[in-house]
Amino acid sequence: MRLQLFISFIILTTIALLHLSDAYQTYGIYGLLENTPYTQSLLFDGSSGFRIVYLLIMPLAVSVGVSDIFIQDRKQHLLHHAYINHGNKSVDIKVILYSSVIASLLVIIPLLINFIGEFLILPNILPERFTNKPIGIYRFSTLSVSLYYAMPLLYIFLYILLAGIWGAIMNVFAITLSLYAIRRILAIIGPFIFQILLIILTNLPYKPFIVPPIYFLMGRTEFMYIEVLPIVLTFILFISLSMYFYIRGIRKYELD
Repeated sequence: MRLQLFISFIILTTIALLHLSDAYQTYGIYGLLENTPYTQSLLFDGSSGFRIVYLLIMPLAVSVGVSDIFIQDRKQHLLHHAYINHGNKSVDIKVILYSSVIASLLVIIPLLINFIGEFLILPNILPERFTNKPIGIYRFSTLSVSLYYAMPLLYIFLYILLAGIWGAIMNVFAITLSLYAIRRILAIIGPFIFQILLIILTNLPYKPFIVPPIYFLMGRTEFMYIEVLPIVLTFILFISLSMYFYIRGIRKYELD
């Protein structure tokens, strides 16, 4: 494990553990029935700033901890031997797939640590639609309120998996951007800056067509309706830009 990957993992894990400590101080000592692992885990704790911090720096942690390793190896020609034997595109695809798995785990593991830790400090009480009104999870505040109440454990795992998938997408975005951009720093901070730009653009129209990942990766949100179409359009946007950066970047290297 390279140092930058280890540091990124430590940072995300520290945020997850700090949220656990905060959850214990805020909810654990009171033992209220509405405060459970299903309502106060990191992605679902609507009153905690740690959720925003985690999701906000997640693209930066992925690009620094995972994507930049590929970027450095390519810039320093450490992949030159593999390119000669297997071809550029074949090696690039394998490296991108491998690094995307690492990026997903980088995001998922701290969230799992946080969720499992919640069971050590909060009562294991399943949420119930009618008696647990105070938890604030309604039809438009999450992706599927019916699935949440029917199978909350599965639902939270699906959200953690969704966060991992977006970690992989951010990794692909950073790597392909590195092939297109001249400066390495642009590829590293690119996913983070792009998410900030999406946050700004989302607040302009009344009903946005795309939304920044930080919004829909929250298990519940109180400031906007969660709909599937903007999420799909955001996914298409990231993939389309990644494909564009890769194709243009490869052509630029071939010309060079």
